Amino acid sequence: MTTSAVHSTEHAPHMRRALVLAGKGIEAGELPIGVVVVLDSKIIAEAYCSDKGLKKLHHPELLVLLDVDGRGYSLRERQSMTLYTTLEPCVMCYGAVLSCCVGRIVFGLDAPIDGALARIGGPTLAEAHHPEYQRPEVIGNVLSNESRVLFEAFIDQSIDSAMTAFAERVVAGVLVSPAAPLSEANR
Repeated sequence: MTTSAVHSTEHAPHMRRALVLAGKGIEAGELPIGVVVVLDSKIIAEAYCSDKGLKKLHHPELLVLLDVDGRGYSLRERQSMTLYTTLEPCVMCYGAVLSCCVGRIVFGLDAPIDGALARIGGPTLAEAHHPEYQRPEVIGNVLSNESRVLFEAFIDQSIDSAMTAFAERVVAGVLVSPAAPLSEANR
């Protein structure tokens, strides 16, 4: 994973859009996770947490990837895409990025609780046999303070104690042991 001032400046405009979407998540009473997918400097898909209380697999990363997957992009186009998210993707969403062949992930706030980088650090892939399954470039901590502020705002107004506890641990940067089971509240 890389982080630098150059990356932050380059990726700030699209991350700002993800932050706006994350704010809509808070308005919906959900976690402040906003996601956009960009191809050729244009946003081609976007989503935010909106109904996870009812559907546990409706992470916004999955929603945008399902949208992208249904449009018939070539492998080369997919590998040129960047997924921007306000929170480090979980293992499930990281796997979906791999399966969709997206070339880059840019995220705001680390998620040591269930983030893919903290949990698996990158899978070992048989790239010689499946060249389309290459690990995406990962750039973290882009506008992370802005993402943290949204999580703090969510904590202040949330009535969902399980989601509030998750958000508090994200803001605090609390790690969960890889052997420790995750509750359903964790994303």
